[in-house]
Amino acid sequence: MSESINGAATTAPVLPPLYRSLEPVTPERHGKLRLRDAGLGFARTLSAVPITAEEIPVAARTLTIVFAAQAPHLPVALTSLVPEKNNFIDAGGAWKIGAYVPAYLRRYPFFLLRVAETSQDLALCVDPTAPQLSAEQGEPMFADDGKLAPQLERAFAFTRSVEEAMVRTRTMTTRLAELGLLKPAQVQFERLGKPLRIDGFFAVDRPSLAALPAEQLTELRDKGWLEVIYAHMVSLGGLPELAAALPPA
Repeated sequence: MSESINGAATTAPVLPPLYRSLEPVTPERHGKLRLRDAGLGFARTLSAVPITAEEIPVAARTLTIVFAAQAPHLPVALTSLVPEKNNFIDAGGAWKIGAYVPAYLRRYPFFLLRVAETSQDLALCVDPTAPQLSAEQGEPMFADDGKLAPQLERAFAFTRSVEEAMVRTRTMTTRLAELGLLKPAQVQFERLGKPLRIDGFFAVDRPSLAALPAEQLTELRDKGWLEVIYAHMVSLGGLPELAAALPPA
């Protein structure tokens, strides 16, 4: 698999969360643009943020991690139990102090897309509507000779690393599903004197994990997935805190 930063036409995907549009990054189209720090206000309507398996052991300290109900059951970090609301972003666009910021948000506004359906080559793309792009403020994306400026080189490398981690995460969740570990889950507790049930997500099933043969447990351990699983299960303890931010019924 190779990456490019040219004007090759890319396949037209279903846009991922946050992205309103995507276009290949080229010096002809973006040579005059700059990258600036625009805060995280762009994610204030994202109540579930995609996250990679490698982030979960650290992210689970401050974020609740669940698995999507739809296959391949990729993990997400919940930022709210209300659709299109993010409790981790304040009015000024700053992330909650001390909470982990998922790489998915740190990668934005960049994304990698295949240059064609049958190709393994990837092109660096950008959301042209992103507030990080400016004609006047920030660091240039390209040098005067049309080559990548250091800021864009770093963004390209980070975007590639996130994409590779996402691929490894999909491999993990596919295997967990094959082992029968990912199942519909629900959590019930009391809030304001009334029972509250939270469902609609998948989680690792503790009895199924405990029943795995030693050989399969060893496989999970050797691949580093046991640490991910336990961190995810511990993070579910954050659901009551998210529920506490719900408006009164």
